Amino acid sequence: MPKALLRLNQYLLIVAMFTACGGHWLVLQSVAWGGMIVEYSRTAGLTLGVEKTFDGQHPCDFCKVIQKSKHSEQTHDAQLIESKLELFYAAEPSLVMPPLKSLKHSVSDRFADTRMKSPAVPPPRVA
Repeated sequence: MPKALLRLNQYLLIVAMFTACGGHWLVLQSVAWGGMIVEYSRTAGLTLGVEKTFDGQHPCDFCKVIQKSKHSEQTHDAQLIESKLELFYAAEPSLVMPPLKSLKHSVSDRFADTRMKSPAVPPPRVA
């Protein structure tokens, strides 16, 4: 596979992860804050413009749209999770064990004779 295609796949994966984590809302909100700082600084100066931007009392129209969209996305995701849980219910498998009686008899019958014999007298010697 060419290196350029691998690099493209990596960039697409990073963008997908960024979007899945909600990074697109951060980018949009940063753009809105930048516009608000510029707009409020025109009339009141930079320090008051920054203060007015981040005090939460003076949101711009773009900020309101972003907030509304974030809230509706979270509500929609919660509804999807609930429906998925209802649709894909699977019972847990149960473990079936054989009765202990039959297991005990089969093991004890096989080795009972060899364990009952006493050791050879005198013990065997290695020459």
